[in-house]
Amino acid sequence: MDGSFCRAGDRAIDDFAPNEVLDSHRHREANAALVLNGEFLERSLDGRFACTRGVILVHPAYHLHADEFCRSGAHVLTLHLERRVADDIGYKVISTSAADEFARLIFDAPTEAAEAIVEESRLHRPIAPPPWLPRFIAMMLSDHSITDAAVACGVTIEHASRTAARWFGESPRQLRREGKLQRAIAALRAGAAPAEAAADGGFADQPHLTRALKRATGLTPARLR
Repeated sequence: MDGSFCRAGDRAIDDFAPNEVLDSHRHREANAALVLNGEFLERSLDGRFACTRGVILVHPAYHLHADEFCRSGAHVLTLHLERRVADDIGYKVISTSAADEFARLIFDAPTEAAEAIVEESRLHRPIAPPPWLPRFIAMMLSDHSITDAAVACGVTIEHASRTAARWFGESPRQLRREGKLQRAIAALRAGAAPAEAAADGGFADQPHLTRALKRATGLTPARLR
């Protein structure tokens, strides 16, 4: 791997206060975040993860997620990655028993640390959701109405909406919009033209995608591509 695997010298340590809450947000830069100590929950369309010492989260640029810190707060070491690297592997949560070794590597040899993080195969499992919830989300992302998805899963619309918001940090409608946006972004990163990406994401047309993307990231499809 070459030196463009990460942005050399671009590392940071963040201390998060007990019970601190970071509402849904996006990072302009891709990063890998190593939990040195403490505990927090990360929620996104990808699932709900309990993050403790040794967990490493890889965030592609503009990935939407929310974080809720526990009574201990948390101490997190962040290594900024080149976007192409994080884009290739997508959102990834891994677990290592060698947190101190990874921390030293991030400071002393960031390119090697980025390579090790990308190649690490020990995935950290998400917290298991209620049995009906994955089907509800899958149906909703496949353009079924929220009502039809809730009925098919045997729950009320109100219960489905509350559970989805608690589990993923967003309402069902927001999750549907994010799912469409993620598909379009993935298509753009793969080289699709804006009109093609709009169709892949399920947007009405290219202007519809442009408006949604600018609201979320500040970028037009052409700029992100």
